Parts: sequence; C-alpha cells; structure tokens
Amino acid sequence: MDPNDIGSRLGMLIKSMNLKQYQFTEKFGISANSLDRYKNNERFPDPQFLARLIDAGVNVNWLLRGEGSMFILAPWELGDDIRTTKKVQIVDGKPVLVNDFDTTYIRTSLFPIVAEISAGSPMDVPEGIEPAESVEVPTRYIPYGTDSYVAFRINGQSMEPQILHGDIVLIKKQITWDGLDGKICAVRYETGITLKRIQYDEARRGVALQPLNKDYRIEFIDADQSQWLTMIGPLSLQLRFY
Repeated sequence: MDPNDIGSRLGMLIKSMNLKQYQFTEKFGISANSLDRYKNNERFPDPQFLARLIDAGVNVNWLLRGEGSMFILAPWELGDDIRTTKKVQIVDGKPVLVNDFDTTYIRTSLFPIVAEISAGSPMDVPEGIEPAESVEVPTRYIPYGTDSYVAFRINGQSMEPQILHGDIVLIKKQITWDGLDGKICAVRYETGITLKRIQYDEARRGVALQPLNKDYRIEFIDADQSQWLTMIGPLSLQLRFY
C-alpha cells in the first residue's frame, strides 16, 4: 500500500462508513472542497479533522501511512452511525462457517480485492486493473504478513457447496507447485485465472483442475499445455459477507 496515497484510503474509509461524501463532510466538519483536495492528495489533512477521526475510532496511522487496520476498535465496537453494514464470518476450509466475532479479535489488516476469480471457466483479468474494494482480515489469520497474500472475489458456482459465489478468498502467494497436490489453489491458465482443487496425474503427466461441484467437469492440463498454466498459490482463508 502506497504510504503517500492518503486520498485512496480516505475514499475507502468513506465507503466503509457507508456515508455519502456530503454526509462525511457534515459529520467531520470539513468543506466539500477540502475533502476533494484531501482525496486528490493536494492537501494534507488538517489536525482538527484528524482529531475528529480519532474520536470516531479511525486509526489515523492507517490513513496517513497505510499501516495497521482502518479502525482503532473492531468494527462491531464502533458507534452505530459508522459501523459497517456487512457482517463477516471466517470459513475454515470445512463446509462449516466459523463465527469470528469473539473477544480475541484485536487487529486487522486491509487487503485490496484485486480481481474476481472464476469458479468455472478461467476468467480473463486485464493487466493493471485497479482494486475496486478492500476487505479487513484479522492478523492472526495471516501469519506470513500482508505482502504474502492476495485477495480475490469468487465468481461462479463450480466450487460449491464449500465456496460460494461472492465469497472472498485469500490466496497465499506461491509460484512453485511443491506440496500442493490435493489442495485448492488459484491458478492462471492462458490469460484467465480460476480456483480449483489441484490433482497431479503422474500416469498422464499432467494436472487435473477439479471443481467441488459435481455438475462441472474436470479440466485436464497435459504436459504440452502446461506452459500456459502457472501457480498463483493455495487457498489460505475464505470469508463470507452477509
């Protein structure tokens, strides 16, 4: 995350608070012109404005430097007027949702959702795509640090019933195929990306991309096609908003 891009983080904050820009300016006592200049990185936020954000539970170290979580407090501890509208559950890799709302939640890290990933046929991802939104993840679920993961939104039904359309998946970056046999992984095939269970087939000298949904077919990549197949990494964490 660019430490100098205060404007982009301010936009994320406004969206997270579920406020229109005029509502945000009224709530925190700044003019529309000042907000525009902040968002365009033309002016550094005033101390009075930052103090009001702190009073509202915003982590200004995140806003100014991109460090830590967006809020000082967990989202469910904030006032009703700035609490995010969606609740999140952590899916632990089994077909059971695990509710993460407990007292051990302390810190979060913010991950941009870089693209949609297909749960079906590989989906094209244009180069240089800008993240449309972000997701906060408890730091205890990312032991290797934020730079080691990438977040995608699921598009499709081929990984049901475990992974649903619209779920967010956190992928642990790994360019090698070592130790990934039988694991659910994000892979790039030709120009598209997809999420499938990886199964090595030594007899046929290739890799099977297996869906969990039996209504979808297994796609086999043989040795001649393997030059178009690259590993992004295994599924590390799955989140579901409702």
